[in-house]
Amino acid sequence: MADDMTLRRRVPILVMFLLGVACAPAPVPLPADESALRFFTGARLILGNGDVLDEGALLIQGDRIAAVGTADELTALSDANIIDLSGKTVMPALVNTHAHLGWEAYERWGSEQFTRENLVDHLHRHAYYGVGTIISTGSDIEEIALEVRQAQRAGGIGGARYLVSPGLGTPGGGPNPRFTDDAGWWGVNEVTAPDGARDVVRRLAERGVGILKIWVDARDRRRGAEVKLSPEIYTAVIDEALVRDIRVIAHATTLEDHKRLVEAGVRRFIHMPYDTDVDDEYLAMVAARNVYIVPTLGMVTRGEPYRRPVFDDPFFQEQVPARVVTTLREAAADPGPGQPSSEAAQERARVIRDNFARLRDHIILGTDAGAVGDFFGYADHLEIELFVELGMTPSEAIVASTSRAARAFGLDETGALEAGRSADFVVLDANPLDDIMNSREVADVYVRGARVDRDALRDTWTQ
Repeated sequence: MADDMTLRRRVPILVMFLLGVACAPAPVPLPADESALRFFTGARLILGNGDVLDEGALLIQGDRIAAVGTADELTALSDANIIDLSGKTVMPALVNTHAHLGWEAYERWGSEQFTRENLVDHLHRHAYYGVGTIISTGSDIEEIALEVRQAQRAGGIGGARYLVSPGLGTPGGGPNPRFTDDAGWWGVNEVTAPDGARDVVRRLAERGVGILKIWVDARDRRRGAEVKLSPEIYTAVIDEALVRDIRVIAHATTLEDHKRLVEAGVRRFIHMPYDTDVDDEYLAMVAARNVYIVPTLGMVTRGEPYRRPVFDDPFFQEQVPARVVTTLREAAADPGPGQPSSEAAQERARVIRDNFARLRDHIILGTDAGAVGDFFGYADHLEIELFVELGMTPSEAIVASTSRAARAFGLDETGALEAGRSADFVVLDANPLDDIMNSREVADVYVRGARVDRDALRDTWTQ
């Protein structure tokens, strides 16, 4: 943010926590050091729960939101930093619940790219685009991932909040062939029996893992993985995870598997049924058990009516060198075999559209970026734009991508502009409630109260 947007001035020593103001029931204690406070005032606040405050104000104490209200209801302490956001819109930073960090190097891809340096770079790329939290699922080297997670918690690494989700599946099953054809693939914890599955869950719990991905479908026949993860095994995983306080998310794409998994206790899914219309029985199960679904529209609509090329988009180009754009253009000119027929693509698009509409109140943000060529942070904006294209209002898309996504994984510290939560928010030059494309009009991003230096990152990435 430009220096002239931050004004230091003396105001009365008063902080008002009023009934009816959008804050937590118990105010956060104020520090003795007034300089730790920053007062963001004058912006429209999109709170993340569907509510909006015009002429709103945020009081930030260190890395936390101390209070939220209107500018008239909250007055900063004396000598606090006052940041005038008149004419701006502020919304919570996005919460992406599904991506694959570490493998993408923008001019090459593979397991050899999974280094600490590249992983940290991907956290910064998410933050650059306004993503405050990212869950990387089932393809991270645990030793590197857990060290980076710990270093970030200790304050040594910036970028989006990094949550690790190891994977579990059948031998030869799990991730798509692009990962498993790589000679350096290490990913899935392979299990063949319930006892072994419980042992994996216990080991991961001991390492502080709080999210576990299970692959249920058998999609890679080339490696002989034609047997799905059995109900006996995934039931053992779910039971053990429950007592270990681990949240399970299942990769499943068929209606039958979804139903069986919901009955077994799964409440989070990567992918929705894509080739079959969901029925009333399934919808009733989803509603009764408060299921959350990551549709990964940007990934599954590749080559289909909803898909749009990225290489000519200035919003994408601002964080890669010109040679990456050239490479993508050349790749698009030769899409390769396996493209669906127009009739098949149209029918699949209809099923996706109709199922999405019926599941819209359970949809959360996740991109699958890093697995199939979508790019970190940028892909999140494409995804929420697809949410709106398929029928959500901009407000619904923001809720799905912030507070609901956080709630799905018990992330009580982020996902909304609310007192006591982490100061993860995006300052926009235009209102995304008028047009979801305005979420691209990023003026500033704050993660854990720290301003992301987007200019410096952009200068580094475009070299």
